[in-house]
Amino acid sequence: MEKLLHVLIVDDSENDALLLVYELKRGGFAPIVERVETAEAMEAALSSKKWDVVLCDYHMPRFSAFEALEILKKQGIDIPFIIVSGAVGEETAVAAMKAGAHDYIMKDNLTRLVAAIERELEEAKIRSKQRETELQLEQSFFDLAETVARAMDSRDPYTAGHARKVAEYAQKIGEKMGFNKDRISGLYACGLLHDIGKISIPESLLCKPGALIEEEWALIKTHALHGYQILKDCNLPWPVADVALHHHENLDGSGYPDGLKDSEISIENRIIRVCDVVEAMGSHRPYRPARSRQEVIDELKNGKGVKYDPEVVDIMLEMLEEITPVVVEK
Repeated sequence: MEKLLHVLIVDDSENDALLLVYELKRGGFAPIVERVETAEAMEAALSSKKWDVVLCDYHMPRFSAFEALEILKKQGIDIPFIIVSGAVGEETAVAAMKAGAHDYIMKDNLTRLVAAIERELEEAKIRSKQRETELQLEQSFFDLAETVARAMDSRDPYTAGHARKVAEYAQKIGEKMGFNKDRISGLYACGLLHDIGKISIPESLLCKPGALIEEEWALIKTHALHGYQILKDCNLPWPVADVALHHHENLDGSGYPDGLKDSEISIENRIIRVCDVVEAMGSHRPYRPARSRQEVIDELKNGKGVKYDPEVVDIMLEMLEEITPVVVEK
C-alpha cells in the first residue's frame, strides 16, 4: 500500500523534480508535491501547508540550500531536510550537515533517496515524542512553581501575587527583546521563584508594619542566599538559582548580596530586577502605601543606567504606557 507523503521540493528544474517524484513512487510513496525555487515561495509554502520532508537542490540561480535551511529554522519546523544535488563536494556536504541538513543525495544516484527519507521520518517521530515529553515535564515544573508561589503568598498576604506578576512582566520583556521561546519560559520560571528564599524569613518580619531596623533589614536580605541554596541543585535549563541569589544586584555595584556590577549581572537578573521594583513599588506594603504610577516611572528613569539596565527600563516604560496602570494612583 502506498504511503502518503507531503513533499516540498526546492529546485529550479522541473525535470529534476519530476525525477524525484518518479523515484518516490517507485519506492512505495504516494507523493503530494509542490515545487518552489525562491525564498519567498518557500516561506509561503511552509506557512500554508504541513510538509513531511523538504528535498532541496544545493545551488539555484536565486536561492541556495543554506538559505532554505535558515527559513526552515526561523519558522521552527522540524522535518527532514535532504539536499539532492548534482554537484556537492565532501566539504560542502559536511558544512550542510553541520548547518542542519539531515542527509544529501546525488542526483545521478537516487537509489538512496527512499531509504534516507524513511530513516529521517522515523528520526523526526522520535524527536517529536521527545519534545512532547519535555513539554510535559516543563508543564509539571511550572505547576509546581505556581504552587510554591501561592504558598509564599499565604505567608505574606501583602505580597500576594507578587511572584506571578514579576514573572508575567519578565515574560513580556523577554518577548520584546526577541528571546526564543525556551528563554522566555526560563524568565517566567525565574520570576516565579526569585523570592523563594523568603520562606526562611519569619512571617512576623515579613508582615511587620513600620520601618525595619538595621538588624531586621539584614535578615530580610538573607532571602537571596537562602533562595540560592534551595534551588542550586535543581537540574533545570534556566538560571533560577542565580536569579534567586542576584535579583537585587545593581549596575553600579550598590546591590546585594555580592555587589556585582555591569556585565557581571546576567540579563535575566537585570530583567527580574526591574520587574521586581515595578511590582513592589506599585503594591501596598505593611510599612508603606503603594507608590503612585509617576513615582514608579521616576524611579526607573532616575535609575536607568545607574542601577537598572537601560534597555530593560525603556521596554518597561513602554509597557507601562501600553497597559492598564499597574500601580495604585494616589
